[in-house]
Order: sequence, then structure tokens, then C-alpha cells
Amino acid sequence: MSYKPTRREVLAGGIGAGVSLPFLSSGLSAIRLREELMAAAGAGKTLVVLQLRGGCDALQCLAPVTDSTYKKARGSMAIPTTKGLQLATGSGLYWHPAMSAFRDLYNRGDLAVVQGVGYPKPNLSHFRSEDIWATGDNLTTTVSKGWLGTWRNTQYKGTFSIPMIDIERRRNDSFVGASLPVFTSRSSFQFFLDTSTTAARLDANYERALIDANVKVPRAAGDPNLGFVAGAAVQTAGDMKLIQTVGTSYAPKVTYPSQDSNTTRLSNAMKLIASYITGGMGTKVYYADTGGFDSHANEVLASDPVGGNMAVLVRRFSGVIKAFLDDLKAHNAGKDVIVMVWSEFGRRFGPNGNNGTDHGKAGLAYLAGEGVKGGLYGKYPDMSPYANSTNFNKISLPYTTDFRSLYATVIDKWIGGDHTKVLPGKFPLLGLLP
Repeated sequence: MSYKPTRREVLAGGIGAGVSLPFLSSGLSAIRLREELMAAAGAGKTLVVLQLRGGCDALQCLAPVTDSTYKKARGSMAIPTTKGLQLATGSGLYWHPAMSAFRDLYNRGDLAVVQGVGYPKPNLSHFRSEDIWATGDNLTTTVSKGWLGTWRNTQYKGTFSIPMIDIERRRNDSFVGASLPVFTSRSSFQFFLDTSTTAARLDANYERALIDANVKVPRAAGDPNLGFVAGAAVQTAGDMKLIQTVGTSYAPKVTYPSQDSNTTRLSNAMKLIASYITGGMGTKVYYADTGGFDSHANEVLASDPVGGNMAVLVRRFSGVIKAFLDDLKAHNAGKDVIVMVWSEFGRRFGPNGNNGTDHGKAGLAYLAGEGVKGGLYGKYPDMSPYANSTNFNKISLPYTTDFRSLYATVIDKWIGGDHTKVLPGKFPLLGLLP
């Protein structure tokens, strides 16, 4: 769903407050524009978040395939050593063979894997678990503020008016409490005009022209309230022009995956983000998502534990992320960009009889990019207590790393700020960022 700010939002300063470059009318060169945008943004670190919707099965992504309890629990779904990609010489962990892109990122030191990610007293509802990840509060019952919305309101030190952009069909709850543009393509970001009737449709162009003309007229500053209204309108129009203009000369320097429509959609989202980054947009946080991970059935093929839907899903997100990072690197724009990947929970230890798995607890999270200290972080959940179990589908492996330690590390070490002012408490930092 595209973001369509109403005129009421425009008059209220809907997209945000801060410095904007109205209409790009000053004739700035591309290089000078980039400098202006980056200066307004403050420090040049950028976070890209990719949410894997549905509960990604960590035990099919990076699995302890040599562990006897794992093999017993997973049965016909267990990844064989002959098909998996070994993490490192001597390691019992193996990547799903469709995740060769992540294997390559890991081998060059650009991928950190956070093991056993979860939170206390986990909730296995998609909606409640997503709420908990969005707020950073496992005791919350409603989403009154998101962790990124709180960061924007309390910790962002830059003056650029578009510090966050959500490349999704609807606003992610992580941003609740802060205004931001939400859209999936440049063309879908526009003012909302009333087109519910024939007359309204005929008036739409005239109405848009009036808005454009109105925000170009200088206002006297005699009345502070009127000055604020006029300034907000000019700024919003300027923000829109930035969104529609910055990075339009971008051309990818690598080939992004496009094996199916959902992969193309994710590739297009990441290319849009790459265009803004390489164009110097100055936005600190970008957000995207991809779904399909609620794999209660047909996660794998009955005849092949590394075939089926899961193979398509993991090849998609790992391949697109590597292409994105390779693209930025080729543009000499990758050193200050990291990608954080998460899913609301993992899956059960054992299959459910339908070549799939049910909702579980601990999962994996990833942080990727040239600025990451690659390697394994956290502890893989201990499987030994379940060695004699007879119904592995009833078992959820416990979490060993609180997801808020990942958030805390990203806030304190990357986008800037004090995580205790964003999250409900102090959490130990992980060592995956300098």
C-alpha cells in the first residue's frame, strides 16, 4: 500500500520536521546535492532492515547436521552432510545448499549470524510476536510506540527531514510514533487527492496545481502558527520531490535475482534503496519485507529435504541481500551500510507430518555488510536434553540470545544513540559491530 499523505497531514507537518531542499530548484549538481543531503543527515551510517514474515525455520537455514539428536528429530527433513554447505572446516553447522550467497558473505567476513534469537516467555502468534519485535517490549499488549519510531523521536541527531523510509505496502509497526514515507516505488508516492466521484477526478489536476502553487508562495512570519503551517507545506512538497528525484540516475552494477515475481519484488525494493543510498539521500533507516515462511506444509519435498518451498525462500532473501551488498560495493557505497534480517520466531524441532513445521521459539538473525565483524554470535540452543524425546513436533528449542541485544548493538554502535532510551531496559551488546 503506498503512502498518500492527506492535506491535513501536510498542514500538520506529516512527513517530518527538519531541513529539506524544496523542489531541488537551486540547480545543484548531483555531487553538491549529495553533499548537502549527507550533511543534513549527520553521520553516514545506514541501517537496512529486512523482515522475513511468517517465522523462518532456522533449522533449515543453518543446521547442526552432524548432531545425532538433530538427525533423529528432523527425520526425513534433516539436511544431509552430502547436500549442505559446511560453515567452516571442522564445523558441524551446514548451510542449506540454496543459501550459497550467505555462505559466500560469511566466508568473506561480511555476515554475522546470531544464534538462538528470541525473548522470554515467547508468544507463538504471528501478530503478537511481531508486536513484541516491533516495540522491543515482550510485556506489551498493544503497539503504542515502535522501537524505530522511539529512536527517531528521542535519539536521531541529524537535521535531514526524511531519516526513515519504509519500502513496504503498509507502515511497519516498528515505526509507530513517528511519521515517515511508506511506498514501494517512486511513482506510488504522491499526495492523496479525492477521486471518489467523476467530478473529483476531473478536479484532481486542478487541486494538485493549487497545492503546488500554494506551497511556492512566500509567507510572512508575523503569526508563528501560520508560519509553521506554511513551512510544513513547503517542506512536505520538498520531501516528495527528493523521494521522486534522488537516485533516478542509478543503474545497478550487478544482476539481482529475478527467478519469480516475489523475488523480483524484493529485488526491486532493494534496488530502490540502493538508488537512494548511492544518490546520497541521507536517510538513516530503510525497511523492507518478504514473506512466505509460515511453512506448516510442503516446506520440503517428500523426496528431498533441500527441495521445495524453503529452498525457494532462502535462495530469494540470501541472494537478493548479497546482490544488494555487492551492488553498493561496486558503487563504492557499501562501507557504511548494514542489513539486519529477522523473523518473528523459529519453527518446532521436529516436522509435523505434512513435510512442514509448526510455530516454534528460537530462530536466527543476521547482520550483513562490509562494516560487520563476521562470525557466529550467541549460542546455538542445546539439543541434548531432547535426545530421548518421542514427539519432536511438540518441542521448541529455547532462546539463548535476546533479540533486543541485537537492537541495542545496532543503536549504540551504528545508527547512534542510547538503547536504554529506546528499549525497556539495558541489554548486553553483541560484538558484531566495531
